[in-house]
Amino acid sequence: MRSTGFLALISCVLSAFALVVGIGVTSADEALDTSKLPRVSGTKDIFASPSSTIFTAPGAVTEAAEGTIAALTAAGWQPYAPAFGEPMKSPTMAIANLKKGATGLSVFITVAPAQNNATSVTYTGVIIANDLPFPKDATDIKFDGDRPFLSCVSAGNLAATSDFLRTELIARGWSPWSVKDNAKSAYADEKTEKGLYAYYVRDTGKPLILVLQSADDGKTTVKIEAVPPEVLHPAEKKEAAKAPEPPPAPAAKPQDKVGDAIDDLAASIIKQAQQSVADAMSGAKPAAPDNADKVSDEPTEALTVLDGNTAPIPVPSTAADVDFDGASGKLEFNSSSSIKQLAAFYRSQMKTLGWKEEKSVINQANMVVLGFHKGEQDVSLTLMKMGEAVNVSASGSALEKPEATADASASSNVAGAPGNEPDKELEAEDAGGLPVPKEHSLSGSEQSMFRHGANANVPAKLSSVLAFYRRELGKRDWKEDASKSVIKDDAAEIHYVTAEGPAVLKLGRASGETTIALTVREDEKAKKSGMLAKPGQTKLLLGNFLETEAVITIAGKTIKVPAGAGSKGPDGPTLDVAPGKYPYILKGAGGAQPDDPIEVGADEIWGLMIGPGGVLPVQMY
Repeated sequence: MRSTGFLALISCVLSAFALVVGIGVTSADEALDTSKLPRVSGTKDIFASPSSTIFTAPGAVTEAAEGTIAALTAAGWQPYAPAFGEPMKSPTMAIANLKKGATGLSVFITVAPAQNNATSVTYTGVIIANDLPFPKDATDIKFDGDRPFLSCVSAGNLAATSDFLRTELIARGWSPWSVKDNAKSAYADEKTEKGLYAYYVRDTGKPLILVLQSADDGKTTVKIEAVPPEVLHPAEKKEAAKAPEPPPAPAAKPQDKVGDAIDDLAASIIKQAQQSVADAMSGAKPAAPDNADKVSDEPTEALTVLDGNTAPIPVPSTAADVDFDGASGKLEFNSSSSIKQLAAFYRSQMKTLGWKEEKSVINQANMVVLGFHKGEQDVSLTLMKMGEAVNVSASGSALEKPEATADASASSNVAGAPGNEPDKELEAEDAGGLPVPKEHSLSGSEQSMFRHGANANVPAKLSSVLAFYRRELGKRDWKEDASKSVIKDDAAEIHYVTAEGPAVLKLGRASGETTIALTVREDEKAKKSGMLAKPGQTKLLLGNFLETEAVITIAGKTIKVPAGAGSKGPDGPTLDVAPGKYPYILKGAGGAQPDDPIEVGADEIWGLMIGPGGVLPVQMY
């Protein structure tokens, strides 16, 4: 919604600010109102809206975090930890994630210098890309809505937990899938001695596997995660993976038949479930391997590490078609070695490097899943027999390279460089009337009096994102001003001429992703308003949310700003300044306090809104 009022402007900007600090936004059809959520007692609002609310809370960060999470939990919100890694927590900052039904909430707690070092709490709604159901009594919850992934422990028994999850997954658009029948099924649970597993599919995205195991104390462990579609069609996958040189066999071998492959997989999960429960609960001897697992005749000579390997984890010398993407944290390759050899290679190499292995329910001759962790880092590998070769796919935070190295391979692959193409073509969606890549981890839009824009974080290389914008903005007849554009390995700034006014696209790298800031200045509106500064200067518009007069000293001038100025329109004091950095001192309800300087450029308009938390600078043109 567009508005010339400072109040509406600040609402838009604070929502955008909550997005930028890594929280998220709610979708239009969400009923969440963050301003009405439970809190600890003694809070004071800084800003409140349905999508994002900021307030101060008594006590230190740790105390405020514990009280806030307890209040939300009592109201039915379920806190969860990251699926891969550890929650962020320090004496001066804490981030918590919670879910209630299909609605997500992020809580950001930190020390706020602008509030005299009080503890600030931010509630922001979060869009969950792939919602998975949490049992109401779930504990030890780890969840990732992007992969998707869920693990937890339910106090309910196996039957009750299975019925609950089946009902909830179906309600979310998932259908049970029978691998044996190669079709959707009303009920597709496959029982094991101590639990069960089942596959679920829907029209888009990867299928899911649900694995439940019953412990001796009556509780049920739950794990739901995405699996490759080929798992549902093992015969087709194996056929596709065969080398093209040999002529096709006149008939499928018995082990290539769908029924036999599914029996093998079912047997592997059943046996491993028995073994893992026995090992964990009673230390009993594992069950003797059946015929499907007799791999003792396979060669066991140790594999060596591939020369020139650029991935953060070892890759065997027999690897071929290696595809490593540090930006998204993924590695994939094929190998002529056996699954047994590859599993032994990774167990040995990762242990030598200080990694600890996590138990897996799938550890068989035709498919092995390995998990490792070291500190806050993790990596998961899936080894799958595909015809004559073994396909290895890996993902996890250990594969996400820091921005300086993640883009090293992109340094000679910047979009627009001769002879190079972007890594992948991104699809577009709308954010405030501007395009952003559909494959984003975060997106939002902003709107001020004479300026609008879109922001996003995308798990793709900068070259791919730059190619995306050159394509999409070209469709809008935007003209790139090559004389002002700058493209580097890890950043880009592209200037455009549009019908509305000048536009700037800024790309950068952070946390293994490409950051996007696209802004458009609305020239005609700014000119008609009469608020433009003299050429080469900047206009400052002052507003005041407080109920009392405030006094601000900036650019060598002391200005009184009446209570409520700017709340209904830009009717507060104004000041023209030259481009540069300006420290300022605010004297209001909280007494005199210095603030960080504001940096302004030529021909810009900035709003300085005074509120309970200090001064919020907002670029308006």
